[in-house]
Amino acid sequence: MGDVPVSDEVSRIKEVLKDQPLGMNIKEIAGVLGMSRNSVAKYLEVMTASGHLEVRQIGNAKLYYLSHRIPARNLLNLSHEMIVVLDRDLRIVKANDSFVSFIGSTRDSLFGQKPSGLAIPLLSAAEESELSGLQNGGPSWKKQIRVVRDAQESFFDARFISTAFESGDYGITVMLEDVTERKSAEVGSTDRDRLLYTIFQISSVPNFFINMNHKVVFWDRALEIMTKIKAEDVLGTNEHWRVFYAREQPCLVDLLVDGAIDQIETRYHGKCTKTSPVDNAYEYTDFFPALGHNGKWLHITAAVIRDSHGNLTGAMETLEDVTNQKLRGFVVET
Repeated sequence: MGDVPVSDEVSRIKEVLKDQPLGMNIKEIAGVLGMSRNSVAKYLEVMTASGHLEVRQIGNAKLYYLSHRIPARNLLNLSHEMIVVLDRDLRIVKANDSFVSFIGSTRDSLFGQKPSGLAIPLLSAAEESELSGLQNGGPSWKKQIRVVRDAQESFFDARFISTAFESGDYGITVMLEDVTERKSAEVGSTDRDRLLYTIFQISSVPNFFINMNHKVVFWDRALEIMTKIKAEDVLGTNEHWRVFYAREQPCLVDLLVDGAIDQIETRYHGKCTKTSPVDNAYEYTDFFPALGHNGKWLHITAAVIRDSHGNLTGAMETLEDVTNQKLRGFVVET
């Protein structure tokens, strides 16, 4: 990049454009500085060729503004997927193709906007205020950003780096690494851990878990032994009712998944008790003639399961065989 001769006129032009991030045309610059248009045009041509100024076309007019090119040594560090450069007023002056594509806008429409004002906001106005320390060469800032586009979540590890432009002014380079897949894997792992924790914390007795589609996704070994129904025969099906009934009908977990609390009161009137004041969890004891040779008395506990965001993912039911206790109680009472 060539050098431009240092002169009062060059300094004055830079000073004028410093407060005009959207640029000025030749007539406007000449009017402010009291110079002829031809003189201004010559200086602008040289300053543009040397990289001190940049120009964009709006209709027939050319708008000149200070270059926000970043020195080549800094470009070597910009290795993440999306890059956007902000000026000292936190307005966008540069954006790579990946960023423009993600926002779903044109490069020109992004120019001069703040991150909080984009169609897909990257920061809130309050978060933008936290960047003030970077505007004068302060230490870099890191933040994980959650963005919702077309009802889909995306997550980015964002780095905000104070950047010195060739004009001598400071701005901020924002580098965004898409970590959506990693975040989803972490959430999935957390949800699995949460499910397993819940399963083992609620009870050690036989249990099963259904999802929001009423499909069995967990059927433990203890339940296989009690019911003689193998996990492989019910996983992915809605046939958990086979444990309790001779023909298909909803179980307590099905009613919980559907949020049919009124039906719980109707079906189990006088039998079922809510055990958790915080979330939907119920228990009851009843006799099931279809279970085993002579039927069994079961104490059943059912509760909804939520993911790490609090969203309902299904319900779990535990079964405790209390037949012997019931029979002993009957003998004692007689």
